[in-house]
Amino acid sequence: MKINYKKVLSVGSVVLIVSFSVYYFYIYYLNQKSYEKLNICQNDDLIVKLISKNINPFSKFNYIKKRNQDCNTLLIENKYNLINLQEPNQEVCSVLSSSTNSVSMLVLTYVNDMYDRETAAKELNKTVNLMSNFNSCPEYMDNMIILVKLKKRLGL
Repeated sequence: MKINYKKVLSVGSVVLIVSFSVYYFYIYYLNQKSYEKLNICQNDDLIVKLISKNINPFSKFNYIKKRNQDCNTLLIENKYNLINLQEPNQEVCSVLSSSTNSVSMLVLTYVNDMYDRETAAKELNKTVNLMSNFNSCPEYMDNMIILVKLKKRLGL
């Protein structure tokens, strides 16, 4: 019985390529699930990595949107911490800068890439309302000025 080595080699190559593809998709899926559970609001390095290394524009938008949602969650959680503290500390107030960066990125994505000014205005107003509870923080005014300038510049 004569073995056709070309067929065996080609079938083996296809099986190997399919196996590696399934493995990498599985790893990608596991990483996506781990990011969904993680609060990525104040993790600037992770955000840069996720956005710059991801080719798919919809995935980039999902990371930008998730970051903004996580920052809004932190604003709500830290609001209660702020009420219980006599003096606001840096840990509680640090979420303001991250929220400003995240909502700015989201609003610019909505306006420049998706041409959706209405949703951009809603997201900006929602974040500004959540940030208004932090007016005793030293970073409050600087971040509000940034957001007001953004709102005026984009005509929202």
